[in-house]
Amino acid sequence: MAIDPREYRATMGLFATGVTVITAGDGDQIRGMTANSLTSVSLDPLLLLVCVDRRARMAPVISTATHFAVNILRSDQEAIARHFAGQPHPEVVIPLTEMAGAPVLSDSLATLVCQRDQILDGGDHLIVLGRVIALRRAADGDPLLYFGGAYRHLAELSSSLV
Repeated sequence: MAIDPREYRATMGLFATGVTVITAGDGDQIRGMTANSLTSVSLDPLLLLVCVDRRARMAPVISTATHFAVNILRSDQEAIARHFAGQPHPEVVIPLTEMAGAPVLSDSLATLVCQRDQILDGGDHLIVLGRVIALRRAADGDPLLYFGGAYRHLAELSSSLV
């Protein structure tokens, strides 16, 4: 029985994820894309993977960049997620800086800088393995989530559950 790709996508959308922005340098320009396809792969060596659609403008950039960053977004950064998902808004300020050879968002919940290790075939996507060479975490904050085709936020725990 053939599975409809739209049904597959809708079903996978029921898996709640965090939201990241992948950033990399492209000569003098900085490119970024919103992604929720992030997986920790290994602790020794420290490896993670991100998946990039072959048709995305980010695909040739991440394929040639020596370093890239994974910026895990805070709950108040939905506008930044939308910006890098192709829905820019003129009033959104994108605070960028450099860390360990990669452009990064300066105020994300966490950032991991990777040296590009391998690019594997993932059908219509590239599977990009990165060796984590630097990281930082914010002291506090909640993550931006994605579920069912929409951005979401964590709910406060009920005092009866604590």
